[in-house]
Amino acid sequence: MALPGPGPSLSVDEIATEFGGTTPHSLTEYYRSGGLVPNTPTNAAIPTSGQIAVGDFYGASNRPQIALTISSDTYNYDVYTQATPSPAYIAGSSDITVTVNPGVTVGSTATPTYAMLVPSAFNAGDTVTIINNGVIQGKGGNGGNGGGSPIPPFGAAVVGSTGANAIYVNRPTVITNNGTVASGGGGGGGGGGRVQPVTVPRPPKNGGPYTVVYFYGGGGGGGGAGYNGGTKGLGGSGASGSGSPGSDGSSSTGGAGGPSGGGLGGSGGGRGAAGAAGTPSSYAGAAGGATGNYIVGNPFVTWPVTGTRQGGVA
Repeated sequence: MALPGPGPSLSVDEIATEFGGTTPHSLTEYYRSGGLVPNTPTNAAIPTSGQIAVGDFYGASNRPQIALTISSDTYNYDVYTQATPSPAYIAGSSDITVTVNPGVTVGSTATPTYAMLVPSAFNAGDTVTIINNGVIQGKGGNGGNGGGSPIPPFGAAVVGSTGANAIYVNRPTVITNNGTVASGGGGGGGGGGRVQPVTVPRPPKNGGPYTVVYFYGGGGGGGGAGYNGGTKGLGGSGASGSGSPGSDGSSSTGGAGGPSGGGLGGSGGGRGAAGAAGTPSSYAGAAGGATGNYIVGNPFVTWPVTGTRQGGVA
């Protein structure tokens, strides 16, 4: 814990509590880089030799304080790779704090990746704190393609894909969530293809009525909500008419499923929600994709403020 900043008076005993040392204590024990006081930017005011005073120790710390701020939208933020290049980082004695500013979204570029991760690569003596004032959100799952008609040759409706996880943690971490942590929504399932026989009248002298069969593709599923949003599914092919594609998902909402002459595509799931199944017609519609997790590694996490958390937890 750092010493207080300018204002309150400091004592040599308070400095000794922060940095240790041997009694009776003397300020000359506490030169920067002298073995007790680490040479970090936080301690830059403390001299390495010569004259030294209590006032040199305001704000000083025995543990390097590494403050990382995310001030613009970004993707796949790895806390370890951002923190450890700092010249102040000392493995095993560093306190790392990541702050996500208001209005900022941390997202993922693909469903197998995380928006933010805290890996086990940190030394066990380090501390990691995340203060989220914005949105940390996984990518939305893609919508499934609509089914063709007939089957074969055009294929069955496709299941929507699963939304991405938001945060991965594999070591003790404190998360103060003043904003939103959400998994990506699942993609909507593709709609089923349709077979429509139609009886066509004809004069008896020409053989009477006959049947014409029409084949329509199903609609594509909508993309799940996420950052990035899930991609729309394509409409299924049909000899008489193809289904329409769904709509891409946005950060906050899932995309609509596509209409068609067959079954409708399912809508993509919102933040932390599964996608809807495609509507069956002559052939089955496909299931919607599952939601991801807002956190993977929750047993490692302490939540002083839970905020808005959407999706599964693991």
